[in-house]
Amino acid sequence: MTDTNVSYNEAIVALKNEYEEKLAVMEAECALLRSEIEQKEAAEAAEAAENEAYLNEYVDVKLFRDSDRYSDDVYVAVNGQNCVIKRGEWVKIKRKFALVLDQSEIQDMKTDKLISEVNGASGNDISFS
Repeated sequence: MTDTNVSYNEAIVALKNEYEEKLAVMEAECALLRSEIEQKEAAEAAEAAENEAYLNEYVDVKLFRDSDRYSDDVYVAVNGQNCVIKRGEWVKIKRKFALVLDQSEIQDMKTDKLISEVNGASGNDISFS
């Protein structure tokens, strides 16, 4: 072999070694990233399971009952699941249904406040019932 062929072969071997080293580093980095992603996904799945368990815990509620507007039982639905809550009695329902009732009550209060503000500002009596 000539000196030129030897230097080309040495250069090719050197490039091949450099490529293999860089490939090994990248594969190690990918493995580390995969591991981090798997850990993150496992943590997210555990958190989702914990949240689901929290929402499915049973809580005691008692809905106001009178002989007029608030005499009927209340139907509540969350993501395709539903329940009917009897008014005037303590009942156990899943927390997710209780949270919907709380949110509904908060929205009713906000609506009532807005109606009061509009009536006060306009001098007209606006009613939505």
